[in-house]
Amino acid sequence: MVERRPLTVAQFLAGRDLTEPRLSPDGSLVAFCASEAGETHLVLVPVQGGPERRLSPWPIRGGRGLGGGSLEWLRDGSAVLCVAATGELWAIPVDGRAPHVLMTPDAGRTVSSPAVSPDGDAVAVVIDQTEIHVITLDGSVTRVDSGAHAFVMDPVWWNGSPVWVGWNAPHMPWDETQLVSTTGVIGSAAGLQIQQPRTDVVGERLGWLDDSTGWLNLTVVGDAGMVRADEHHEHGLPSWGEHQRSWCFHSTGRRVAFVRNEDGFGRLCTMNLDTGEILEHAKAVHGQLSWVDDTLVAIRTGGKTPTQIVAYDTRTDDWSRRTLVVGPSHDWDGHPSLVEPELLVFTARDGESIPARLFRAPQPNGRTICWIHGGPTDQWQVTFYPKINYWVDRGYDVLVPDHRGSTGHGRAFTQSLRGRWGELDSDDVVDALRALGRDANTVAVLGGSAGGMTALNVMVAEPRVARCAVVSYPVCDIAALDATTHRFEAHYNRTLVGTPEETLERSARRSPLHRAAELRHVPVLIMHGTVDPVVPVEQSRSLVRAIAHSGGHHCELIEFDGEGHGFRDPANKQREFDETEAFLNGHLR
Repeated sequence: MVERRPLTVAQFLAGRDLTEPRLSPDGSLVAFCASEAGETHLVLVPVQGGPERRLSPWPIRGGRGLGGGSLEWLRDGSAVLCVAATGELWAIPVDGRAPHVLMTPDAGRTVSSPAVSPDGDAVAVVIDQTEIHVITLDGSVTRVDSGAHAFVMDPVWWNGSPVWVGWNAPHMPWDETQLVSTTGVIGSAAGLQIQQPRTDVVGERLGWLDDSTGWLNLTVVGDAGMVRADEHHEHGLPSWGEHQRSWCFHSTGRRVAFVRNEDGFGRLCTMNLDTGEILEHAKAVHGQLSWVDDTLVAIRTGGKTPTQIVAYDTRTDDWSRRTLVVGPSHDWDGHPSLVEPELLVFTARDGESIPARLFRAPQPNGRTICWIHGGPTDQWQVTFYPKINYWVDRGYDVLVPDHRGSTGHGRAFTQSLRGRWGELDSDDVVDALRALGRDANTVAVLGGSAGGMTALNVMVAEPRVARCAVVSYPVCDIAALDATTHRFEAHYNRTLVGTPEETLERSARRSPLHRAAELRHVPVLIMHGTVDPVVPVEQSRSLVRAIAHSGGHHCELIEFDGEGHGFRDPANKQREFDETEAFLNGHLR
């Protein structure tokens, strides 16, 4: 038998990132963002399939993953609004006429999330996630929010006026948000998360996601009163960015489509607003839903499904599907590295259930990676994830635990990390690894950002569950993060750790920097970008110095010049894999 060669890093990473597929008002075209080689462009493809056409003459701003906030169709379908990479809001006609600018923000400011009014005469936009402005098509611009909220996002039009989500520190958007209009707050409650307001085509029915029952579920209000999809599953992800679009109205306004999160696995569903009936239509994680007449378009991705833009024929019982665009360029059909994970549930030391997903390698090498998601308010759903597939292809089993604070399991599970970050998260991972029962000399713990801190704290708390750690741009000093991170997360510690006084005291016990002596015998590889705006590289430098000062000599830091919070340059991505693989080969049995 001929031995199968593992795929290269280039093969795993080759292709485009796809975001924001949006059906034209007549349902004939799909506009989407395609990012490749450091540039994002606006592209059109016929909904029945066919050749793509690049519409943007210059790079635009694209969303990330299942997020958005860059583009919207004019109501007559004559043009697509999009945000240029340089910050202006443009209208780009689909018939080849010259684009024209609708808004040029002040220097250093950012426009996002254009939302066109039902009559087509005005556009609401977000400026710096701080202000809501309305642009009329004759060129006038008016700020319409009162300034009562430090953060705003996701404007829509309801009964002739903009409606949006707003919140204030110390809350993050998954802690407590309000539904706001030009006349004031129209929906709020203490400890209530509201996200993704959407309206039907005529702007009469209003819907949103909220967690008033303990689960982030869809609610719609209209002429028939209020209808709620009351399920013990979440219908959206945490609002790390704008225009998530994990649900949408049908163009008639009588049905909605939404995405159900089933312990990290995805399912596409619909609800009849007249009867409340919920139907299940397709497995896999879906996002950026858009539904016009008989066609629903979405991003579709899964453990065995390379990221793609698909169109469903919603007239058929089985919702027949056609693929319009595929992101990865490698031929993944039937490749053994694409596996569906196994759902596991571990019991923590206090009796709480800790869900996890285990990707088993078809040709195991006896080694295991425990990969901890960042955030920490987040979850790695079962999507096409080349970083996992790469290691599965090389024989590693990959465990992805959802420690407390993760999303996807209800509000109480997410909020249980409040005040306990740096402690409960690492305890849960330790307990999961103990229950998994692998030889510690064959296990590595990996993580980035908040996940990097958790990985380091796992090795501090219980080095007998793993042999080594590989971390990227990790939080090493919780207290120092307050003064140096970007605006969106500047108050994140208030919920994760506590008051400034509590943060100082707890940081001394929970930060890897202050426990460096306990890492001096642990092999650690750190990778960090030199211009990271979220976790400054000085955090990693300080940790390396502290470990060396305590007598450790197993910690290595690799800095990537010009990189931020995540690596973008293909050469740096290649090196990230190469350095990690060499490190694991040098330390794992």
